[in-house]
Amino acid sequence: MTTRPSFLLENPEPPKIRQRLYNGRKLMVWDGKVNISSILGWVDNPRIELAKKTMQEKVGYRALSQDEVFELMKNSPEVKLKELRDDIIKNGLREPLTLSFQGKLLDGNRRFFAIKYALEIMTVADPNKQDLETIDVHVLTEEASEEDEQNVLVEENFSASLKIEWPEYVKALKVVDAHESGLDINDISKKYSWAKSKIKQTLKIHQIITDYITFATADVDPEDEYGGGLGMTEQDAENEAAKNYQFFNEAQKSFFEQLNTEIDFKIQFFKWIHEGKFSSFQEVRIAYNAWRHPEAKAALLQPDPTAAKSAKAILDYNTRVVKSTDEAVGRIDNFVKFLREMTAQQIDIIPEASLENLKESLELVIKMGEATSKK
Repeated sequence: MTTRPSFLLENPEPPKIRQRLYNGRKLMVWDGKVNISSILGWVDNPRIELAKKTMQEKVGYRALSQDEVFELMKNSPEVKLKELRDDIIKNGLREPLTLSFQGKLLDGNRRFFAIKYALEIMTVADPNKQDLETIDVHVLTEEASEEDEQNVLVEENFSASLKIEWPEYVKALKVVDAHESGLDINDISKKYSWAKSKIKQTLKIHQIITDYITFATADVDPEDEYGGGLGMTEQDAENEAAKNYQFFNEAQKSFFEQLNTEIDFKIQFFKWIHEGKFSSFQEVRIAYNAWRHPEAKAALLQPDPTAAKSAKAILDYNTRVVKSTDEAVGRIDNFVKFLREMTAQQIDIIPEASLENLKESLELVIKMGEATSKK
């Protein structure tokens, strides 16, 4: 018989065991209640990894306490703990936490700290306070393996849902770690339920970011032909890379090979990222084409905050001109073909006025073309 977890409460009713689905895998879990005070938050939650590193730079590289992690989550704009706290106070905990048999928090770290946040501001007389001190949980059975626990993490943090998922940069680091540990693309795809194409793209993005951090943390050197690096700390460089993750993703899609083969462009692109030059994916997308276009490049190199927008406008205009020219050439070619295929009988019945208009139009186009050529 399956052993019941010791921390589950017997009241108001005994816990029950049932089957749940996590990442396509059926697992047996205990459904019951537990005192919130008997749960410890997941201090190693990747969601706040960068914020933790930033704090450790100030307090020293040591394990952070529950209270320190709690403060980080309160103040993180990405975690949005206050909004969840207010929702839980108003509506209660609508989705149970998931724990391992040993009581380790597998899913619901944000909900757990939001409840702590709510209890912190609620008065003793608040009738809802007691409801939050004892909460619903799912607990994996004693037979659950590490792989089972991993499936819970994947289902709750990699699969799309209405919850706030881990930031893309954090999920990317998990994929990179798996790859560097020796797992191939197929294994990683099964582990995280990601398409193989997305995993390959993630590894390419990480390559660009690694190069960016290397450049950003190098010392500024006026004697170097490129000026050296940016002189940033590794943590600041990583925070900046995480913030701009989707721009690096766009670079991977649009000019990955050029970043690997053209060092001048690569360094300038990294400087543009650091300067906050881009405000949209579309502006990142045209960076390499702008680099190769003298007028657009000159615009993009300006310190003006709208420089990338101006460069894109120049390229868009030139594209429209080319398309317009191509269209004119196509129409002329079709018209010439039409004239050449006309029979003598068809030409004979064309009105004199139409022939005169055709003659004047052709003479005008020829004169304008010759004048442009002379310039």
